[in-house]
Amino acid sequence: MINSTINSTAPTAHTERSIAETIYRPFFLAGIGTVLTLGCVWGAINLLAIGLKQNFSTISYSWILAHGHAMVFGFVGFFMMGFAYQAFPRFKHTSLWRPKLAFSSLPLMIIGIALQTVAHLIVPSRLALPLELVAATIQLTSVIIFALAIFITTRRPNKPEAYDRFVYATLVWFVVAAIANPIIFKLFELPGSRDQLLFNLATFNIPYRDVQLLGIAIVMILGVSLRFLPHAYSLREPSARWRTFLFWGVNGALVIGGISFIAGMAGRNHWLLMLQWLSTTVLLVIALGTPRQYRLFGPVPENEDDRGLKFIRAAFIWFIVATAMLVFVPVYNFGIYMPLTGSRIPFSHAFFGAYRHAITVGFIMMMIVGVSSKVVPTLSGVDVRRATSLWPTFILLNLGNMMRVTFQIATDFTPNAFRIMGVSGFIEVVGLALWAYELVRNMRAGIENEKREPTVDIRPLTATPIQSFRN
Repeated sequence: MINSTINSTAPTAHTERSIAETIYRPFFLAGIGTVLTLGCVWGAINLLAIGLKQNFSTISYSWILAHGHAMVFGFVGFFMMGFAYQAFPRFKHTSLWRPKLAFSSLPLMIIGIALQTVAHLIVPSRLALPLELVAATIQLTSVIIFALAIFITTRRPNKPEAYDRFVYATLVWFVVAAIANPIIFKLFELPGSRDQLLFNLATFNIPYRDVQLLGIAIVMILGVSLRFLPHAYSLREPSARWRTFLFWGVNGALVIGGISFIAGMAGRNHWLLMLQWLSTTVLLVIALGTPRQYRLFGPVPENEDDRGLKFIRAAFIWFIVATAMLVFVPVYNFGIYMPLTGSRIPFSHAFFGAYRHAITVGFIMMMIVGVSSKVVPTLSGVDVRRATSLWPTFILLNLGNMMRVTFQIATDFTPNAFRIMGVSGFIEVVGLALWAYELVRNMRAGIENEKREPTVDIRPLTATPIQSFRN
């Protein structure tokens, strides 16, 4: 009776352990697949069409919405989920809660994003909103599963760490974004009239994108960096006061900035918009102070200086550039854009779009590329210091991003800038393709190594977070 019980439960336990051991792989592969289809490739095609026609209105707004959603929930979401499922249990000396349930968040999110993309493409069909509601429900289910799995996993050991609250805040923002997703679809895709659409975009677009980019991506990046960077590169640990300011600063700026912006736009209250602008200065202080806290640009031990560090350093430079641009928005709009172009509307679509690209590609994507370029070879048993340097990816991503940001701003003053801006997306795509190929090759090497090595039980953490991925 005892033997039969053991035999009946052992396969399930082994299966769940096997899923948890390499759960990052399918999520990372899904992220790569997204960025090379609905993400950057589609974005590059859209940008090329805009450049050729010299008009930002050339592309259907539905296409832009679908592309943007796939980048956040797909590319960023998949890499964040995969990293969290793989790393946090080992950081916490525990095991992943219900690995099979956690894994189910992947197919759910893939299906949800695919259905939402179709919903965007068939607007204004009557089927668009019902299909979006189905897609949004599926994605919300995926996000809730992810949030539960990570929350329960990190709470199990009852060993609180400095980055915990950043993780929990990210989970809250992810759920908020998933709940708001169908509402935003209705506001932007089916507003009822053009005037209503313009009001909806002016009032809700910036706060919602801030929830997606600041709340989901940047809060998680800043939190995980507290654990990852000091151990992975022997950098200085930020002070307790800075960690507190970092948490409340970024989340406070997001909450106060979002509420004051919506209230200010809806009520035409310029004082509330000023409050929103003041919240952006907090983000600039964070961008300037964070690398200084780590001494990120100082020397690191030779055995820790690998290919991922240059991406991480570049990411924080772009973080400073992007937040400085954000603070400069009103100065540019009132002091440069309106006087030189004769516009009566104090808002430059080109400048704000350039800021968004600086934060998404420059900071968020560069961090994903940098961290994954260190972590994946380590997980696969490949010496990261002997792996491909990825200098072509580094150069192409930075070149493409610089071209996009500068020449998009220049379109405010000369139509000739459109064509140069239009090709920048494909420069980034080539760089991402080289990085994706290298990541997949490392994963395949890991699979081959596993076939040659005997199966061993996975024990939590050894010395560092990097080593713990494999232990």
